[in-house]
Amino acid sequence: MMPLYLLRHGPTEAAAKGAPLGRLDLPVTPEGWAQWPRVKAELLALGIRRVLTSDLARARDHALDLGLPCLVLPGLAEQAFGAWEGRPWDEVDGAESFFRDPVRGVPPGGESFLACSGRALLALQGSLDGEGATLVLAHGGPLRAILAHYVGLPATRALDLSWQPFGLTRVDAYAPDRGVLRFHNRVAG
Repeated sequence: MMPLYLLRHGPTEAAAKGAPLGRLDLPVTPEGWAQWPRVKAELLALGIRRVLTSDLARARDHALDLGLPCLVLPGLAEQAFGAWEGRPWDEVDGAESFFRDPVRGVPPGGESFLACSGRALLALQGSLDGEGATLVLAHGGPLRAILAHYVGLPATRALDLSWQPFGLTRVDAYAPDRGVLRFHNRVAG
């Protein structure tokens, strides 16, 4: 069994306005950085041995600051929303049709949630090592895909999972496709 902790990065201004960030490399807000020392202390107290993180700064910067062995994986980046990135949903032309099937829908110049899920799971499975407690510090899309995979939810239900900034989840992974959910979306710090 491997304890697998899943943490969403801290808050960003664009996300607070209801805009999909996707691959925009926006920073965490100053308020998020002020909260980080408490989040960091809580994470370090969990006995985590290593960190897997996205290459986007809003996740990567926190991961590197933990001072633990860290592997930066582009496959853990957020779903690409292409031309819609950074724009509030109510200003996006075509959002209505996308929301009819957000799992398979593809924003202009972006990728589907299914594609995001596939690459995130491939990156994770190729990087797990041993049974030591591992933290995945990433984004809402990839984290939802990972959690859904381990608890047996279909991808069509993964987007039903809420995930707050600095929301922490623990799954005890018993096999590459089987885990037990211990807690979900507990705001760290």
